[in-house]
Amino acid sequence: MENKPFEVNYHSHTKRCGHAEGEDEEFVLSAIKNGYKIYGFSDHIMLPGIHQPTIRGDYEKDAEDYFESVRSLQKKYKDQIEIYLAFEAEWYFEEYAEYYDNLLRSGKLDYMILGQHCFLDKATHSLVFYGQLPDKKQATRMYVNDLISGMKSHNFIYVAHPDLFMQWYGKWDSFAEDMAKEIIECAKKERIILEINMGPSRWGRRTEGKDFEVAYPNEEFWHLVKEYDLPCIIGVDNHRPWELETSPYDWVRRFVKRHHLMPLTSLKLPFHKPE
Repeated sequence: MENKPFEVNYHSHTKRCGHAEGEDEEFVLSAIKNGYKIYGFSDHIMLPGIHQPTIRGDYEKDAEDYFESVRSLQKKYKDQIEIYLAFEAEWYFEEYAEYYDNLLRSGKLDYMILGQHCFLDKATHSLVFYGQLPDKKQATRMYVNDLISGMKSHNFIYVAHPDLFMQWYGKWDSFAEDMAKEIIECAKKERIILEINMGPSRWGRRTEGKDFEVAYPNEEFWHLVKEYDLPCIIGVDNHRPWELETSPYDWVRRFVKRHHLMPLTSLKLPFHKPE
């Protein structure tokens, strides 16, 4: 079967984040239809006191609805598919450390994945995307520092799109390589999985005779991951039910084969945070 979907996906979103479409049950039905055996809902984390309407759901309005909806679907479809409840979250140091800890230790979530898109500006108590900073080296340095701190927090089962910085830095030079090595070396030390993210492959540029051109997953970054012999996993990062059918699975298969990677096909869940 050409472009056959995978059987496992731990990275997906819901319409609550403001940039996704579809009802929760539609995602589950699409996953079942397309042969998925494991499906993890991991919407952008909803944060008390933070309002980002087009980025993440509202904590007061959406969080409990999200928890209840996914747990209900988990029960309804338990004989057809394994469903898990999670958040994709940035690490904001001590600001939300207790909140994250409670989410994991209470069993409210099955896991969290580290997706470091923005940092907390304490002066304005607002979230700022790294790529918005005019100095792209400074943005990348901040991203890497925060990502490393997040890995060391032991709140996360894996790192989503660790090579996200290539979206704004945009070139592979000695600085990019140094930043990549810092991420990879920390992941190896902390024994955390890195994700090959499929998001950009759905909108990547294509020129005649060539494959998709995407900011990430980055060829050079993943060549280094292989050199360090790190575990990896594929995240579909779908924001719409139909993307479980139409995403370019064969493209990512070629990427994986090219770099001699062997992605994990399951995770041990629920995730238990070390004491």
